[in-house]
Amino acid sequence: MTLYLKYRPQKISELDLKLVRERLEKMLDSGKDLPHAWLFSGSRGTGKTSAARILAKAINCKRDKRGKGDKGGNYEPCNECETCKSVTEGSAADVIEIDAASNRGIDEIRELRERVGLAPMQAKFKVYIIDEAHMLTNEAANALLKTLEEPPAHSIFILCTTEAEKLPETVRSRCAEVKFAKPSVEEIVEKLEKVAKAEGFKVQESGLKEIAKAARGSFRDAIKLLEQVILDGGDVGKVIDSTDPVEFLEMSTDIALKFVGDLVEKGVNLRGFVEKCVEVLREKLLETRDVSLITKIEGLERAYERMKTSAVVQLPLEIFVIENFNGGVIPTEAKAERRDLLSEPKAKVKEKERDSSTSLGMTNRGGDKLDQVISHWAEVMAKVKPMNHSVEALLRSTRPVDFDGRDLVLEAFYEFHKKQLESERCRVIVEQAVGEVMGGGGIVLKMQLSGSRLRQGSGEPKDDELVKAAEEIFR
Repeated sequence: MTLYLKYRPQKISELDLKLVRERLEKMLDSGKDLPHAWLFSGSRGTGKTSAARILAKAINCKRDKRGKGDKGGNYEPCNECETCKSVTEGSAADVIEIDAASNRGIDEIRELRERVGLAPMQAKFKVYIIDEAHMLTNEAANALLKTLEEPPAHSIFILCTTEAEKLPETVRSRCAEVKFAKPSVEEIVEKLEKVAKAEGFKVQESGLKEIAKAARGSFRDAIKLLEQVILDGGDVGKVIDSTDPVEFLEMSTDIALKFVGDLVEKGVNLRGFVEKCVEVLREKLLETRDVSLITKIEGLERAYERMKTSAVVQLPLEIFVIENFNGGVIPTEAKAERRDLLSEPKAKVKEKERDSSTSLGMTNRGGDKLDQVISHWAEVMAKVKPMNHSVEALLRSTRPVDFDGRDLVLEAFYEFHKKQLESERCRVIVEQAVGEVMGGGGIVLKMQLSGSRLRQGSGEPKDDELVKAAEEIFR
């Protein structure tokens, strides 16, 4: 059994978040009728599902309780009766867990509504735990709402979600919400200390802090990392990436680009590294109120999102470096020009894009059809961008040189860009966009290397050539 499961809370007093413990204790110990619908909301790994199971045990525990006037935790599950044990083991017939991420349709909720009228088999209450509740479709959520509005007396619903705002307000209003706030580093360290002590393993406090920071607000992830550290003999450095984001953010453009390449070669999680960079800039922003940092934070956030779909995983981060670091190839005037373009009428923007295309060497070598592609190239780029930002960026380093109505030949300035655009994933996107803009299908993309590059030889570009390529991409 993994350490996370081994040390999963089994009582309310064992829950890791103090505010959650106090809220549940107060509600259960009040002597009032309990809500029939609960909403446990908060970030991942904070104990929502564990708390839901504990609540299911607490309201169904068969141990004799003391009088309501007595104090001392008479709401706690005993974890010894048949009901408590079956919930802990996951075999309780009257505690039904539903993963909304997998069962998000209206059919599943209709089936639940049909079964909800059935009386419990053994327990006092039938408890329905719906995990990732925000994943329910609108139709399914509305169907669930009808049950929440008139719940059977023997049924309790516990909705667990990381994104409560995605649930319809009508559903949320029917629930008693318990918020699972993101834990502090100190709270996670406290949990890790308990687990390490129980396992008879010693880790320095500085190491536990590194683990807690790397877990980014998740008790579950923190314990999993601690387990890896234990298996690695206690070497936190082998498990936790210690790459310093502060050092990276102070690098010059060329050095930072090489640094990103080194991270990829080392197998570092780039999105995790970007998270560290954002946290550093956030702290600096709150400390200095330097508004120039906002642009960098927003740039990193864009890079973080684009990494999910990028054909080249590091490209969004490289684009961020080129745009924001010292020595970057986009001067302030160029950024201002981009802002001006955004505020101009679309027709004027397209005219400027065509002028720009001509200045890049998009001249007529294929007749009227090539002229049409060139005149609509800005529209092609605009069509590609929402489909894949990285492909749109790669296209900026190419130019149409021939088009016969079916075969479109693009000339790339560098071998790297040529190879990327020849990949199946990128090629299909470009072919689809060109077909939609030009009003026809069956477009076939063909790539060729710039004549100047062929004369120079087709080896891999040097560092200065990569910077020039970036200049071509961002003009």
